[in-house]
Amino acid sequence: MKSRSIRQNLLLLVLGAVFVAWVVISLFIYYSVQHEIEEVYDAQLAQNAKLLASLVRRELDDDHQLQIDADDFLPIVHKYETRISFTIYHGDGTLMARSPSSPILPVNQYLSGFKKIQIDGKVWYTYNLRDPKTNLLIQTAQRHDVREEMVAYINHSILIVMLLALPFIAILLWVSISRGLRPLIRLADTISERSVHQLEQITFEGVPTEARPIVGALNSLFCRLHQAFEKERRFTADAAHELRTPLAGIKTQAQVAMRSTESKQRQQAITQVITGVERSAKLVNQLLILTRVDADRHITKTELNLKQLCAAIISEKITSALAKHIDISLQGESDANICGNEELLQILIANLISNAIRYTPDEGRIVVSVTTKLKHVMVAVKDSGPGIPESLKTQVFDRFKRGEHPDIPGSGLGLSIVLRIAELHRAKIELGQGLDNTGLGIKVTFPELL
Repeated sequence: MKSRSIRQNLLLLVLGAVFVAWVVISLFIYYSVQHEIEEVYDAQLAQNAKLLASLVRRELDDDHQLQIDADDFLPIVHKYETRISFTIYHGDGTLMARSPSSPILPVNQYLSGFKKIQIDGKVWYTYNLRDPKTNLLIQTAQRHDVREEMVAYINHSILIVMLLALPFIAILLWVSISRGLRPLIRLADTISERSVHQLEQITFEGVPTEARPIVGALNSLFCRLHQAFEKERRFTADAAHELRTPLAGIKTQAQVAMRSTESKQRQQAITQVITGVERSAKLVNQLLILTRVDADRHITKTELNLKQLCAAIISEKITSALAKHIDISLQGESDANICGNEELLQILIANLISNAIRYTPDEGRIVVSVTTKLKHVMVAVKDSGPGIPESLKTQVFDRFKRGEHPDIPGSGLGLSIVLRIAELHRAKIELGQGLDNTGLGIKVTFPELL
């Protein structure tokens, strides 16, 4: 679908509003003119009737016999003369005098005031005046089309003026809207001229009020992009640093294996190569998982039983625990249901249990518990390992941050992944005491119980 510019939309909307207003004004003018003309002509009929009554009264007061013949009227000099008439009746209703153009209108000796009468297909407006001194009935009349022609002439003149004004209004609107949109055009030019590395804030100087929310949103976007780029840059540098060490070790051990003449020494070097490859593979896998959960914004959630999920992960990790003679147990409620993404929650629980196994010494203990409280579901993993000093607890979720035991293998990404998955589920993570007043306890609280 082809989109129109803001200028075109504004012009069409304003012209539409002007047209609607024009129609409303035209109707108002039409009915106003019609009403006023009827008022004027009605007043004229009443004035003519009163003037005739005054003249007739004077003639009768002078003892003159009122006699008006058709021959007394001058020739017609205007077309409207045939549409305007008067008639004078005696008190008994007999005709006394009338104008040549006057039709034979119905008369009643009790008739008075304004009336609308139709004779021979023509509509006449009449005014009937009963003179109390002479007892004469004076009737003035005017054809309806006289008024209609006057109304049509005035409205036609106004309509022509308004129609001629429309193109000029459109041009003025186009120029005004174009001038009004110049700040937006300048803003668009400023943004389009920026390179991908220019993420500085856009100043609000010269920006119209209506565009300030857009500029604010853009500035917020630039800020997030800057933070994301910085985060990505640090992540890339840290990942390169972390990979450099195992890769250098693999290369060294491979060189030792190539140069070694003793079978035992060669076998040890090859074993170290395999160990280094496994460590690098785990690190790369953790990096891929972290990249994925960082990119996720909206995840698909289903109803899950958290205890069953923990039991499945423990069964996968039991071999690693038994290799160190670690006693790992699962406690808690079997009806602890949450709404979450199954794959991501498996990664979260697996990382917590893997960390506990890695840091718990031989013949230690790990307890995984699932509980519910106040419409919240909590999973906790506690171990009897060395724990984490208070001074480092605020840093354990940083990427590539290792504890005080560098001899224990790991990438320093496990808890970073746990934190990100918890954020995607709106869950809260707490660090606490482990088992036997030692070790580490990590509790993840999910917000809602289904």
